[in-house]
Amino acid sequence: MTSMMKPETAILLCSLLLGACAPTQVFPPEAMEGVDKNFDFAAWRMVPNGKVGHKIQLGGRIIQAEAKEGGVVLVVAQLPIVEHPAYGPKDNGKRSGEFLVLYQGKVDANALQPGNRLVVVGTTQQAKVVTVDDSQRSLPSIVSRCLHIWNTGGREVADFPSFGAGYEPLEENTFCIKAP
Repeated sequence: MTSMMKPETAILLCSLLLGACAPTQVFPPEAMEGVDKNFDFAAWRMVPNGKVGHKIQLGGRIIQAEAKEGGVVLVVAQLPIVEHPAYGPKDNGKRSGEFLVLYQGKVDANALQPGNRLVVVGTTQQAKVVTVDDSQRSLPSIVSRCLHIWNTGGREVADFPSFGAGYEPLEENTFCIKAP
């Protein structure tokens, strides 16, 4: 005796399987419109004022954060964004450089802790001078439209299992300002 699956059940099962394979998107679709998918971070870092006005998405680890009137300024070590085993920035052991994120909105204090991972969508700006570890440095900068921050405490996003014994939930939040 063979059992046949109803067409509705098969369609639902296929949809669920395809959805599980789709890349995670943490930002609203309108925030991602016009993002330069081929942006070269290394070239931008070398000549930051030559790439002003590009809408980009970058991942990284917070080095320092400072709350300012009307927003926050973040110094971020750039990390590649990966999709597996978990979505988010992953430390591959190579230092590719730092950049500055200017976000004109409120962000929870817990999210701004050094070591937390983030993904940012925004527009490249002129390089800005900032003090990092008691020395002034000129860093390429982004005016951020959206931030997604994982409160990892310096660990990798993939180090937080989503099920099973010893489950430790990973707090994460998305912060977006309205488009101009």
